[in-house]
Amino acid sequence: MCAKLGIALIHARPYQPAGKGKIERWFRTLRAGWLRHLDLEAIDGIEALNRALAGWIEGEYHQSPHRGLDGQTPLDRWAATGAEVRYPDAAGLDLEDLFLFEAKRRVMKDRTLSLHGQLYEADAILIGCTVTVRYDPAAPPSRALQVVHEGRPAGLATPLDAYANTAVKRGSIERGDSEPPRSRLSIRELNEEEE
Repeated sequence: MCAKLGIALIHARPYQPAGKGKIERWFRTLRAGWLRHLDLEAIDGIEALNRALAGWIEGEYHQSPHRGLDGQTPLDRWAATGAEVRYPDAAGLDLEDLFLFEAKRRVMKDRTLSLHGQLYEADAILIGCTVTVRYDPAAPPSRALQVVHEGRPAGLATPLDAYANTAVKRGSIERGDSEPPRSRLSIRELNEEEE
């Protein structure tokens, strides 16, 4: 997902705490400034907890000066540098599409591919090809999957209809290949050799 958005995802090295100092400082501030003073009796659900956190962030955290920001508040720093933030181009971007899972699968001779124990039918032209299947893991298995072949959309893979699949003609002509080369040995020559 990060690669599609043009974002470099950099992980901190294991056992190198200096690389994670800012996030660790945030968690310490959160524990000391918000969790310690949180009234658990007043919280009746996750929505109330989220509202309390948002109120603390906007009301206290963003308004207090930080030593790491040379005495500025986070709100002041954002106002000064927020224009430099690069946002993804939302016009040609489908955010839901970016969150789909991907898996590589091979399309078998009967046009099927398997994903999590469920069989799906792909286009006959993809027989023998390795394709990328894009899917939502929370969707029901009866939902069609997006198929991508060599970086281009290649239709949808639908749940297998076993009865209809048995009636599909298969062979090299279906895939668009030419007929196999003719053998040099003909039946007539075989008959002449036997006589």
